[in-house]
Amino acid sequence: MSQLNNSDKKLETAKKIAAQGSNRGQYETIEENILKLFRWVSSLIDRLFFSTRYLGLFALLLACLAYFVATYDSSSNVLSSSKMLSNVSINARYNSETFELSGLPSACEIVITGEAANVNNAASKKGYCQVDLEGYTEGTHTVKMNAVGYGDNVSTIVSPSEVTITLKKKTTRQFDLTYDFINQNQMDSRYILTEPAFAQGTKINIRASQDTLNSIALVKALIDVSGQTGDFEIEAPLVAYDKYGQAVNAEIVPSSVTATVKISSPSKEVPIRLNPIGQVPVGLAIDTAQIIDHQTTRIYAPENVLNSIGEVYVNFDMSTVTENADKEIMLPVTLPSGVSASDVTVVNVRVTLATVDTVTMEDIPLAVHNNYNNMAISDIEFRYVNAEVSGSTANINAVSNSDIEVYFEMPSEPGTYVLPLLYQISGHPFVSLNLERSSVNVTIVEANQ
Repeated sequence: MSQLNNSDKKLETAKKIAAQGSNRGQYETIEENILKLFRWVSSLIDRLFFSTRYLGLFALLLACLAYFVATYDSSSNVLSSSKMLSNVSINARYNSETFELSGLPSACEIVITGEAANVNNAASKKGYCQVDLEGYTEGTHTVKMNAVGYGDNVSTIVSPSEVTITLKKKTTRQFDLTYDFINQNQMDSRYILTEPAFAQGTKINIRASQDTLNSIALVKALIDVSGQTGDFEIEAPLVAYDKYGQAVNAEIVPSSVTATVKISSPSKEVPIRLNPIGQVPVGLAIDTAQIIDHQTTRIYAPENVLNSIGEVYVNFDMSTVTENADKEIMLPVTLPSGVSASDVTVVNVRVTLATVDTVTMEDIPLAVHNNYNNMAISDIEFRYVNAEVSGSTANINAVSNSDIEVYFEMPSEPGTYVLPLLYQISGHPFVSLNLERSSVNVTIVEANQ
């Protein structure tokens, strides 16, 4: 019986050993499959991270994941949003009757955060930044800025969050009133504006801090004259300026004045004269040049300017004549200073050319100009000079010695000089002159020697 029991025990032990062997094989199979899966995942990660082909795709997936995490509100299960508003206006609450405020920025930035729909709604509102200075006294203060007008269902961040401002007490000073006419280019140039008369007088009160008042150089009424053709009355705004011409921010009382301006149109009929300038090109001679259409014009200017003008001119540059043929050219009328308009603005000039002729003018006396220090000539190389006169035959035949002046400028100190000779021809613009000598040796002494 005992032998039978021992046989059963041995059989049971053998079965256990066999079962353990079978389990070990299963474990080895599972372990091998896990290792294969790990190697596959590792290879996949290597391809995603280190392959240029898949790197962009992987980065996009990460970005999308980061955006979702950043915008997802787990407590309310809604997407949050934010928006920045730039150049938002700033409003300051303070006693502007008593104090002048400086140091406040012109604008601020606001970041609005909340649900996307609420943010878009708030951004469409006309909100602003506010600085509350109620109760503050004179001096420099650092104060917070708050966003106002965007609603309670969004949060806001203001930049800058704090500002340093200065409050100064105001005082009043009186200034003389001057004026400027603006937009004169939009008024007919034939009209002349008289000095305006101001209904409130020519004294203006300005209320500002003492520093601001000290910076003001003048106060002007800006009178808009665009389109005016007769006497008119207008409400003109007042602006204070510093010595550099920059506008000064100050409280002007009143802020505008009533100006009355009279408009006139004084005029005068004057002749138009041709004024030849420059030199005729070598090889050419102008025989005649004359205005063929308008001999007079009516000019418009203030009375005092008109009284000083007897004629107007058309400048004819003779150096521009390049063709050996008669021609007609159109030239502008040159208006004297102070003349605002002319009925005639251009004229036609007929130019006739001729063959160049030359004659020699002999024994032209030397003259002296600008002897301001009363000098005298003790010795001079020569007192007469010859000159060649060129032009058309008719023009040079009309020239005499008395029409030509050859001269030199008198030095201001005694001594011996080589002085250049200069000349001018009166009444003969279409001839040219070439002096035989270009300079003269002169000894200068004081007149009492």
